[in-house]
Amino acid sequence: MNAYKLSETEKESAVNGYLMSLAVFATTMPIPIINLIANIIYYIRRRKSTYITRWHSMNAFVSQLPLFCINSFTWYSIWQMLWDEWQLNNYLIAYYILAGILNIAEIVLSVICCIKIKQNKEVNWVIISPLCHFLCTKKSWDMWQKSWVPADPVYEQLAQEAKPKFIRDVVISCGSLLFFFLLISFGISRQNYEYPDLSLYPSIESSIYNRYVNGSEVDDDKATKTLRRCVDHICKKNNIDSVNVYLVKSNQINAFAYCERNLVVFSRLVETCDSESELLAVIGHELGHIERDHVKKSVKKNVGISVLFSALFGNTSSIMTTMTTNHLSRKAEREADTLSVRYLYNADIDPAGFASFMKKLLDGSITDDIGFFSDHPATQERIDKSMEQVSRLAPKKYTTVLTEEEWKEFKSQTANAGKKTWSFYRKIFDPDSSDSEESEEEESEED
Repeated sequence: MNAYKLSETEKESAVNGYLMSLAVFATTMPIPIINLIANIIYYIRRRKSTYITRWHSMNAFVSQLPLFCINSFTWYSIWQMLWDEWQLNNYLIAYYILAGILNIAEIVLSVICCIKIKQNKEVNWVIISPLCHFLCTKKSWDMWQKSWVPADPVYEQLAQEAKPKFIRDVVISCGSLLFFFLLISFGISRQNYEYPDLSLYPSIESSIYNRYVNGSEVDDDKATKTLRRCVDHICKKNNIDSVNVYLVKSNQINAFAYCERNLVVFSRLVETCDSESELLAVIGHELGHIERDHVKKSVKKNVGISVLFSALFGNTSSIMTTMTTNHLSRKAEREADTLSVRYLYNADIDPAGFASFMKKLLDGSITDDIGFFSDHPATQERIDKSMEQVSRLAPKKYTTVLTEEEWKEFKSQTANAGKKTWSFYRKIFDPDSSDSEESEEEESEED
């Protein structure tokens, strides 16, 4: 494009378009849309420029369109593999190789464009430049007359020649890319590579297990088997696949589900429940999260939103993530409430236990460390909806999984485990209190 010599102002403006594109491209690789938006804004700001400046701005912008599609799919496929939706294979590897080559080509060609502009030489990209000739208006803005004036006649000729060149370039380029894609795929398939599992779930599961479960499980086999028996009863009656159940020593009133069908129940929760139905209602709620895949979806949203806000807001990302994910979890909590009632009803257990337990959290009759309250906010609306759902169920005779004696023994076993844990922490953080506690225990034994 050397119809006439560029002025220094035109050179600077045209070069800045490519440099801006490279800078944004390098800093926002995980979010390709930002690079595309930046190029659109830059082009719009140059809409009232000389034809050659406007053409280069469009050339830089249009060159990002195929990369936007390529890089968006690249990150989408990686995201899917991280969350165990896709598996790495030969075709994806071949695609990543081609995507890498095209991204490198974009960088190299942008630098070459800057050099050619400085040297007043023509810039002619395959596909991109013919498209720009066809799309770019054949007028220029006159800054003195404040009006549009015809551009050099050579650009009209280039626009007329652009359409057949564009079609030719598209056919040749797409055919070449498809050929190299199949060639690379075939070459990789002959090597019999064993691709690694990129899923994050195993590491997340291991991290949560080590933090909350490992070394903290109740060391009473009978209590653990009793809890297992209760959970298996609900699963069997509702055709739910088996879950891993952990009874953990803790003074926090809580239960939670996490990746790969794992359920953690804290000993203090068992002690706090006045009836078996209350405990099973909380367990049913967590089983609802597992069955509807709320846990995995929540983790994906947490990570995705965290990445987005980190890129946009820097250090405020943690606050923004918390606010957003709390909003996203409301629907999941309501769905788990509904499933809890349904699960207990199908298992012939009184489904009113959920509302009963939530009322204790809401009215303040439980004043200890309530983890379930913070993770699953108790509201009168949720209690009312649960009771309304129960009222619509057909009357039936409810039973229990455990006898009254077994329930009392189970509560006693878990309560003792929790007290041992509390005494252990008191000895570490408040050594003086341990002596007084021991003396009190000795006095009570003597009595």
